[in-house]
Amino acid sequence: MTPLLLSISLGVAVYLLYEGLTNPQPWNPAARTRATVRHYLDRAGLRDVGLGQFLLFSAASGLLTGAAAQVLLGWGVISGLIAVGGLLAPLAYYGHRRAERQAAIQMAIPDAIAQLRDAIRTGLSVQEAVRGLAETGPEALRAEFAGLVRETQAFGFEEALLRMQDRLADPVFDVVAATLRLNEKYGGRKLSQVLDRLAHATRAEHSTQEEVRTYNKRNVLAARVVAAVPIGLLVLLRHVNPAFLAVYDGPGQVILVGAFASICVGYVGVLLITRLPGETRVLREDLRSAGLQPGNSAGVAGRLS
Repeated sequence: MTPLLLSISLGVAVYLLYEGLTNPQPWNPAARTRATVRHYLDRAGLRDVGLGQFLLFSAASGLLTGAAAQVLLGWGVISGLIAVGGLLAPLAYYGHRRAERQAAIQMAIPDAIAQLRDAIRTGLSVQEAVRGLAETGPEALRAEFAGLVRETQAFGFEEALLRMQDRLADPVFDVVAATLRLNEKYGGRKLSQVLDRLAHATRAEHSTQEEVRTYNKRNVLAARVVAAVPIGLLVLLRHVNPAFLAVYDGPGQVILVGAFASICVGYVGVLLITRLPGETRVLREDLRSAGLQPGNSAGVAGRLS
């Protein structure tokens, strides 16, 4: 055990040293935590919910679930653990909602690209085609394109694209946004062909991902059932025959804590195994920091023309 712990400690130390040398940033865990939670809320569609409101709701959820567990079970240690779970439950729920929303957006992007391509082929300008997407585009993206139209009037088309790109945080839309910005700046005669190829490639990739996602949902559902059955039986036995579980009224609660921890570890393990790997947003910093530099832009602009 000691060599294993030393090896893990050495690996963590090497990683922290590498991270500190290659990405030096001021350490501010509170600000980073706030930014992470804010990002999750935004991606879950809760842009109007303040961080303080969300934290207050989470605290109320933890208190209520802990109190309910104490009333039902009467085990202080277990009630405390359940209260922690209730505290984290809203974050887990909206994290799941964020993943579902992102999946819906990813599935809608190929249709939006195809509709944009068809509109451009009929002779409409890019901005006219975008206005059409705000009205008749895929349901999951209409609000985003409507926001793009409003922000275009206020900030200009390129800045509005950057803002939408930041909101969606999707690698495929990063490519679409970069293509539209290059076309807006340099012009080109092959924009519809580029969008056509992108739509076909993206649709095939997302079709495969949807099949894998459907299969993974079955595994997650099975893991939820396996995790819920022992907890449900424990609550049922506590009420039907309290004397049978009297051994856990004292220090025996440690055994329940271990069992609860093993259930949580197994469930989280299933979630991690079934999670689809996310694509890297290689064009994420094409935005403000890198900009459209002449050396890089000319090559891509040449492909559009």
